Amino acid sequence: MSLVRIERRDEIAILTLDRPKANAFSPELVAELSAALAGEMRARGVVLTSALPGLFSAGWDLKLILDRDRPAMEEFVGAYSDLVRQIFVFGPPLVAALPGHAIAGGLIVAMGADERIAAEGKGKFGLSEVILGVSVPQCLMEPFRHVVGPRHMERLASTGENLTLEEARSIGLVDRIVPAGELLGRAVERARFLAGLSAPAYAAIKLRSRAAAIARFDQARDHDPFLDFWFSEDARFRLKDMVARLSAR
Repeated sequence: MSLVRIERRDEIAILTLDRPKANAFSPELVAELSAALAGEMRARGVVLTSALPGLFSAGWDLKLILDRDRPAMEEFVGAYSDLVRQIFVFGPPLVAALPGHAIAGGLIVAMGADERIAAEGKGKFGLSEVILGVSVPQCLMEPFRHVVGPRHMERLASTGENLTLEEARSIGLVDRIVPAGELLGRAVERARFLAGLSAPAYAAIKLRSRAAAIARFDQARDHDPFLDFWFSEDARFRLKDMVARLSAR
């Protein structure tokens, strides 16, 4: 069963995450989404969304990856970081349509998109890594720095607090809020508008605008202490406690 559904509305490709019950990122979901994006490089535009009502993605699948040893965890973090970079430098217009919550690794993936359109409702947006005793991998903070600036990036990463829709829009994390029933149609409409611009010029402007962030992204991947945090005693306790609570639901 595919974890990423692919459909097309004329020249716009719609990639839909479909891994119940939270679209949590596993190695398989990372690989499938990366392959789906690679297959749509010739699309005029792409919409990335979720099949789950009220939820884009809750982040990494902690229950699945908690017991991975350091080499296996390093491989997963590397593949996930490659995916975020792939989205961030993707040539055609890429719009994220968020039906609800985008937390931790889910929000990081959404931040790579050109624009984020969110559905009205109770969706929350935040980075919960600090609550688990780990840092956000340094390279993955760069899309946030690019979109919302260093101060908002720092507060999101250092506090673990979730933002409401209006708070997310006020800092530029979300570009538009639309009725839930109109989300996909409005995202496709926006992608179609962007696709109607000069494709070479659009791609060049995007890459030039993001050049500094991309350079910092690539540089930050060397000697990142993330795995030291991940395997620390404090993080092990917090992660196991979180997994126990998730399993009890």
